[in-house]
Amino acid sequence: MATFFTWADIKAKVQKDVDIEDEVFITESELQSYANEAIDEAEAEIHTLYEDYFLSKAPITLVQGTSDYVLPSTIYAHKIRRIIYQNGSEIFTIARLKDWKKFEQKAVDDYYGGGTDYNYILLNQTAGAPVISFVPAARESGAYVTVWFIRNATRLTSDASVCDIPEFINFIYQYMKVRIYEKEMNPNLQFAVQALEAQRELMKSTLASMVVDADTELEMDTSTYQEHS
Repeated sequence: MATFFTWADIKAKVQKDVDIEDEVFITESELQSYANEAIDEAEAEIHTLYEDYFLSKAPITLVQGTSDYVLPSTIYAHKIRRIIYQNGSEIFTIARLKDWKKFEQKAVDDYYGGGTDYNYILLNQTAGAPVISFVPAARESGAYVTVWFIRNATRLTSDASVCDIPEFINFIYQYMKVRIYEKEMNPNLQFAVQALEAQRELMKSTLASMVVDADTELEMDTSTYQEHS
C-alpha cells in the first residue's frame, strides 16, 4: 500500500534537503506554489498516459422536468467516462448525442419526449458553471444516475492536505528543488534539472505500464452495434 504524504511532510523534507529550514528568502507560500505546479505537471502526464488513475463517480438526482445538472466539482476538463442510469433492474448507458445533427435531435426529443432512453450533451454557457443537459428532460425524480468521470488531483492548501499521487512524490520533491535553485541561482541547478527529467521519464514509464489488472486482452467496442440492435 502506498504511503501518503501531507503538505507538512513534503515541505519539511524539501526544506531539509536543500537546507532552507531557517531561511526567509523563499516563503512558505512560494514553496506551496512550487508543489502545486509539480502536481499540475504530474497530473497532465497521468491524464495523458493513464487517465483512470483519477477515476471517480458521483450521483445525480433527477428532478422531473429538469434537463440541466451541474458537473461534479472535481471533474478534470469535462472528462466523463460513462453515465449510467439504474432504476431497479432497468440499467442502461446514457449516451452523448452524436455531433451529427445533435442540435436538431435535442429539439425533437425535447418536444416529443424522446425515446425509451435518455441521452445527454454538455453545455458551457455560463462561465464556471458547465452542465450535463439530459435529452429529454427528466421524466421522473430520484437518484437514478451515476456519472463516472476523471477528477482533478488534489491541490495542497494546508499542512493537513494530502498529496494523492504518492507513487510520484519524488517528482514533486525534485520539481520543488529545481524551482528553489532557480530563485537562488544555485550552482546545483543544472544537476537538479537533469535529476528532474530523470524522475519525469520514470513517471512516464511507470504510467505507460500501469493496468488495472493483468488482463491485457484488447476489448472490442460493440457499442455501435448495441445502439442499433
